[in-house]
Amino acid sequence: MPSRQTLLASANKKKKLIYQTDLEDANSLANQPPVVETLYTLEEIAILTEDLMSIDAPTDTNGRILEVRPKGHWFEFEVAKRLGYNYPPGGGLFPDIRHQALEIKHHTGKSITVDFGRYHPGSDDIINETWNRQLQLKVNQIRYLIALAPPPKFKVTTLIVLTGAQIINVFGVSPKATIKYQMGISDKWREDHRGKMMVGEKIWLTA
Repeated sequence: MPSRQTLLASANKKKKLIYQTDLEDANSLANQPPVVETLYTLEEIAILTEDLMSIDAPTDTNGRILEVRPKGHWFEFEVAKRLGYNYPPGGGLFPDIRHQALEIKHHTGKSITVDFGRYHPGSDDIINETWNRQLQLKVNQIRYLIALAPPPKFKVTTLIVLTGAQIINVFGVSPKATIKYQMGISDKWREDHRGKMMVGEKIWLTA
């Protein structure tokens, strides 16, 4: 893996281009199809977002989590800002930051079920949507940033950056389909990974 200094230089070069383009473009760049020139690697995403470890969920004066709609959208924008975007990604898109083929999950519950929607994250199928006509990305190439922020403090205690193809290996379970694909994260897994940020199957940092 490249040195931290090399990674940071590469990530900041892309970030600067994203920032300038997003300011100049009338459309929110985060919602546009990915472009190879500004597509971060998993490690570049990690180095730009690692300060999200311990970030607080927005709460009211009584410490209750505010209902920010769409749910988790505030966190998507926190991620987007760290990647150089000026404007928040559109709610309800797949993936959330389409320009980075990046889906974002922020969970605050005592028990956690990750919702993957109509796509199994490990699927080899090409995403059949108009934005993907040129790149022809497969579902398992979508990247995920998953943040766990359990009660009572609702601070991010675990952060994972990985591809759909790595999900089964990292969590040890395969998403199951009912109306949509979902996957539970066990208490043991969460406890074993508390205070850690992961990139793929490796520990990136320990808080």
